[in-house]
Amino acid sequence: MFEQANWIWKSGDRRPINEHILFRKTFTYETEAANRAMLYISADTKYRLWVNGAELGEGPIRSTADHWYYDEFDITHLLQPVTNVIAVKVWHYGHSNYQYIENEAGLIAELSLQGDEGIQVIGTDETWFCCRHDGYDADVVKRNVNLGWMEIYDANVMGDQWLLPSYDDGSWARSEVVATYGGAPWGRLYPRVIEPLSTQIVRPKQMLALSEIAPIRQVISVNMRDNLYPGSRDANAKIFSGFLAVRLVAETEAKGRLTFAHSKWNGVQGRFKIDDRWYVHHDEIQLAAGEHLFMMEICGVHNDLFCHMEFDFDSELQFAHPISGDQDASFVTIGPFETIESVADGFKPVYGGVEKRTGLNHEHALLLEIGACSTLKAFEAYHDMCKNVHSRHVLVNKMIYSLMMRKRFVKHYPITNQLERMLHDHLLPTVLPDTVEGGDLEIVLDFGKIYVGTIELEVDAPQGTVIDVYGFENRVNGVNAYTSGCNNSFRYICREGRQVFKSFTRMGFRYVIVAVRNANTQIRIHRVQLNQSSYPGTDKALFRCSDPLLNDIWEISRHTSHMCMEDTFVDCPTYEQVFWVGDCRVSALINYQLFGSYELVRHCLEMVPRSRSQSPLLLALFPTDWQAAIPMWTFSWIIACKEYVDYSGDPTFIEAIYPEIRITLEAYRGFLNEDGLFDTSSWNMLDWAPIDIPSVGVVTAQQAQLAQCHRIAAEMAESLGLRSEAGAHLHHAEQLKRAIDEHLWDDEAQVYLDGIHRNGKSSTTTSLQTHVLLYLADCLGERQAAVIEPQLLHPTKDWIQIGSPFFSFYLFEVWRRFGELDRTLAQIKTDWGQMIRYGATTTWETFQVFPRSHAHAWSAAPAFVLGNQLLGIEKVEEGYRKIRIAPPVTELLWAEGIVPTAYGRIDVSWSKEDGKRVMHVAVPVDIQVEAIQEQLADWDIQIHVVR
Repeated sequence: MFEQANWIWKSGDRRPINEHILFRKTFTYETEAANRAMLYISADTKYRLWVNGAELGEGPIRSTADHWYYDEFDITHLLQPVTNVIAVKVWHYGHSNYQYIENEAGLIAELSLQGDEGIQVIGTDETWFCCRHDGYDADVVKRNVNLGWMEIYDANVMGDQWLLPSYDDGSWARSEVVATYGGAPWGRLYPRVIEPLSTQIVRPKQMLALSEIAPIRQVISVNMRDNLYPGSRDANAKIFSGFLAVRLVAETEAKGRLTFAHSKWNGVQGRFKIDDRWYVHHDEIQLAAGEHLFMMEICGVHNDLFCHMEFDFDSELQFAHPISGDQDASFVTIGPFETIESVADGFKPVYGGVEKRTGLNHEHALLLEIGACSTLKAFEAYHDMCKNVHSRHVLVNKMIYSLMMRKRFVKHYPITNQLERMLHDHLLPTVLPDTVEGGDLEIVLDFGKIYVGTIELEVDAPQGTVIDVYGFENRVNGVNAYTSGCNNSFRYICREGRQVFKSFTRMGFRYVIVAVRNANTQIRIHRVQLNQSSYPGTDKALFRCSDPLLNDIWEISRHTSHMCMEDTFVDCPTYEQVFWVGDCRVSALINYQLFGSYELVRHCLEMVPRSRSQSPLLLALFPTDWQAAIPMWTFSWIIACKEYVDYSGDPTFIEAIYPEIRITLEAYRGFLNEDGLFDTSSWNMLDWAPIDIPSVGVVTAQQAQLAQCHRIAAEMAESLGLRSEAGAHLHHAEQLKRAIDEHLWDDEAQVYLDGIHRNGKSSTTTSLQTHVLLYLADCLGERQAAVIEPQLLHPTKDWIQIGSPFFSFYLFEVWRRFGELDRTLAQIKTDWGQMIRYGATTTWETFQVFPRSHAHAWSAAPAFVLGNQLLGIEKVEEGYRKIRIAPPVTELLWAEGIVPTAYGRIDVSWSKEDGKRVMHVAVPVDIQVEAIQEQLADWDIQIHVVR
């Protein structure tokens, strides 16, 4: 594979930032002679592929430089007589995010034409033509640091003719070979090991609103990365202090407010000073006519280096260089005065200790000295310390999130059938009305559920019309709930006439705002559709029972899980789309019960240890260079490896993954202190709950999970014939457990401590979370278990209670072992029933009503619990080679559903209606059914073998 292909790119910068490059290769072939035509392709960062104008797909899946994937496409059916063309659009990010680690740009492809007379191979080389697509604006804001760049596309620059064989690419440049196959930086390429995403078209269900609006006058976005961290392309947190300054010019007296689009977490902000007065976010500001010194103090942790400032004043302000006579720029930076590097090595404080205000010096002499400036004249003394922000990094009104949120309504229009024509697949378009004040028009569309994919528009508009599209998840009493921390949008600038645009941006949302700006004639909208895409698997998911509320809860859980299946499991479809390692364990278990996508689970589990080069603890999310390690997430990965074998029966996995687990556990044992306690500096998260566990010190639950993981490693080593290693793992597990009883049990209070801070101080809380994990890890001492186990059913009120649907998953497993099925069902109906009550179509990240994220995979636990515990099928041997029929002990009257297995699906239905106990089970022939137990004699159990 790729023997005649090279990595190619456009001549010039090898690491461009936010650049789109088009590639074409024209070739001739007699189609009658082609038995099969296979195209193999990959790119850094993302590609979209066409053959003879027909779109085939996108890729590659998430990759790292040492493990880069390629895709293959059968294009036989697309070949035409004589002249054919392969067309590829490649988007190179140039910056890391939470799905990609910055690398060089490149495209590699190889076409194998197999005919009766042999094989013809066409590979990427200098004969491929390329050009930069200047229709994509390179100077844009980010959606957020998790997702990367926002998309702004001008359709006036180039049409779609370049996709066709007849296009004249004579003005294009020849590609440059930048690496041979197998060479740095990508090395050997790996075939895609998972299924392609499945797609379906989803149209809006209704138009909720049409309004004329006047957006905020000025949203200024300043990209300070090149000033403060020259050459930096990573996604890691930046911890520093300094100033951003500019000369504010008010032609007349101006009154208003300055707000920031994002929190410090997703951008740079701080208190700011105008002349001699300090302000904070949202303070009212009164400016006299004239020139003013503006300074913003920066001192903290920032995961992105954009500052998005929303100037909402009654007259427009001007921005100029704060030093007289310097006209090359407007904004300047001073600093950094201090910097702290965030490293997830287990030793350095998390975020440099800034979370406890022990990192940066907030009283730094230069912060105080420069902060004392109150006039432009005084600021001139620091001219030599100022660094100009390049004009291309000062962006005006490109932060669509702000434009959507900060606006004034001019007029609301009644929604008529004619306005809703765009919802339907017919010939008549929606014709937008003329505006009253010449403002913008804004349409709010409801797609019915939260989905994820790419948006496609078909409109008839005059040249230069700007269409901003923004997605969000929830509305409360008719008011939009905007996506805090996520600029979930793209912009399309129309050419003249009727046109179709398909965005490159993968977005999650239920609701969409389409804002039409700069239109001088009526706009006709033919369609706004979502090309929804997710990992295939919907056909195997089925569950129903006699409780309608549980059925509704199962459905929103199923839909959530499906929307969070991409080329990995992801946390959510909207805000991040990130593969979080700890979330993966929960997502995998849910998947076993819904879809049985074992290959996706294995792919995710094998990806985790590839972050070892960045942290011995392994990163909590990947691929990224954002430095964050959560020990519980790594332990969850090891537990998930065992569960994968249990559910899939995959006979090859243990041999492949055990060496990685062994190395990981060795690294973790390196953090044991003299008392044998796991003592580290890391993001020690268990749950979204106010548990007093140290960021630096010992966490009891982590000690227990480390012991549990050693037992799992012992089982794996034993199965591989590594008996001495198995014995060593068991020895480590026993030592870890003994240390818990010796040092972490509070005999007076008769509870386990949540943890011990590095200074020796014990935690001030007692949590249900700690004791749940101790129980599941089999780390309760015999004496302690008698005290603690009853409280896992009836915890005292002063214990910290479960804070998220995620951790409920663990509590429900405890209750399952106690045989408390109806208790679990009642809790599900209470907690998830609240989501149903408020109209949820997906499961929320937290139990808080109207949370930030309304679709979170770690919250879909009911999909696992209901199928796993209510269908009456128990797994006796790995991979369901052998099962036990065990109708559940419950007050429910009936249930039916499907259990996916590697051997095929098991169909189940049971009923206790009309005084009869009947159960039907259809089992694949390769699954053995254990003999029916005597206590089930009152059940009529009918087993049908599917051959």
